[in-house]
Amino acid sequence: MEAGGPPVPPVNPGGQAAPVYQGGDPLGAQPPAARPSGLWWGLAALIAVIVGVAGYFLGSNHEADNYKAGSSGYQTIYQTGYTAGQQAGAAAGTVVGKKAGARYGKKVGYAKGNSAGKAAGEVQGTADGANAALGGLSSWDTGTHYIVTTIDPTLAGVPAAINTRTAMAKNITYALCQSNPNVICAKPEK
Repeated sequence: MEAGGPPVPPVNPGGQAAPVYQGGDPLGAQPPAARPSGLWWGLAALIAVIVGVAGYFLGSNHEADNYKAGSSGYQTIYQTGYTAGQQAGAAAGTVVGKKAGARYGKKVGYAKGNSAGKAAGEVQGTADGANAALGGLSSWDTGTHYIVTTIDPTLAGVPAAINTRTAMAKNITYALCQSNPNVICAKPEK
């Protein structure tokens, strides 16, 4: 080969000249690879879809195993639901319990209050009636006899009220006075 002359094509081992690629890389790079055809892309897409669907079903089957009684996933799901149910149930039960407790407390409180009120009213009524009937005279000796005068009461339901009282002395004779039978005399008049 002469310097500056046309290039000589290399020879293959079989003695035939190897084709020369025009416009190729001067460093001897390979020719550009052929692009995949549409059939190749279609098969690649079909394989990708098959792999995706298979992965989905395999994953779904694994997830479905979590719902089988006795599996560890089932226990986790059960415990989570059980805990949430307990918390929600406790909160709901507290609300219902407070309402029921308030109703029951009101009912029992009314009954007890009504009973206590009646008892206190009877005691107060008895005391008020006794004061009205006894004319405000509070200290009475149980072993002493009294001479009393009455007036019309001011309190409704009290038949008579004491106006005056006088303790009777021992060894004295008492009788209605002849001049005024509305008065008691210590000695009978003659």
